[in-house]
Amino acid sequence: MNHAIQSSALVVEGGGMRAAFSTGVVDAFLTEQFNPFHLYVGVSSGSTTLASYLAQQKGRNLDIFLDQTLRPEFIQLKRFFKGGDLMDVKWMWDVLEQENPLDLATLFKNHPEFYIVLTHAHTGQAHYQRAQPETLLDSLRASSSIPFITRQPVWVQQQPFFDGGVADALPVQWTAQQHQMDALMVIRTRPRHYAKQGQKTDALLSRFVQHHGFAQSLKQRGEHYNQSVDFLRKPQPLKILEINPPEHKYMANRLCQDPKRLRYSYQVGVEAGYRAMQDWQQLLRA
Repeated sequence: MNHAIQSSALVVEGGGMRAAFSTGVVDAFLTEQFNPFHLYVGVSSGSTTLASYLAQQKGRNLDIFLDQTLRPEFIQLKRFFKGGDLMDVKWMWDVLEQENPLDLATLFKNHPEFYIVLTHAHTGQAHYQRAQPETLLDSLRASSSIPFITRQPVWVQQQPFFDGGVADALPVQWTAQQHQMDALMVIRTRPRHYAKQGQKTDALLSRFVQHHGFAQSLKQRGEHYNQSVDFLRKPQPLKILEINPPEHKYMANRLCQDPKRLRYSYQVGVEAGYRAMQDWQQLLRA
């Protein structure tokens, strides 16, 4: 790494099954033992991507996408219409603990600066939870608990949280403000020119939210997201490398249940990962 770089970060966006792309990116990194970063920040499924990366479990998340996420217990419209969760995140994490657990010893071996973005279920404020062995699994489950798709928050250290994507879906500005930060690699799960629409939908959904703070955060979600994208586009003292999936109809969407599309998205991610390693070195030399 360039000797002038004091601190660099890897930020990974969420997006449900769209994370098959980012999984491919970090699996390419693991194949080449590429990990030059000092700080890691993940949102929603992006935090799960980072957890497997830091645990050095190549292929783990792809296995999850092609196995557990495709089981009928995970996504059920019938259960949702009866008042339950569309996505049973608790079932998922319980099954993973039995069948494909995270290697926590490896993950925490070098005490990584790994932060998981959560949204407080009452205040609506973003919370950047430092990964700790005793709270990691609850934090990851909270960060994957999308409001309305999952009806109840997850409690972490006696506080209720939902998916961090409500308050800070692309936490590049928070990351850039961390101590002596010089360079960011940002793995997106949206195409480069994507801007969040649907503010009217968020405003409508906010009417069904009990807590005012969370309702306000939900209404401002699209604006905040687009501000984060704009941050990536503006001239910065930081060096920034943004990795994006192509705008292709065959890429997996948030609730994708098609194994062919999931595999395709993963392979596109692997190829993007190899390009990213080269681009990162060039960026730091510039």
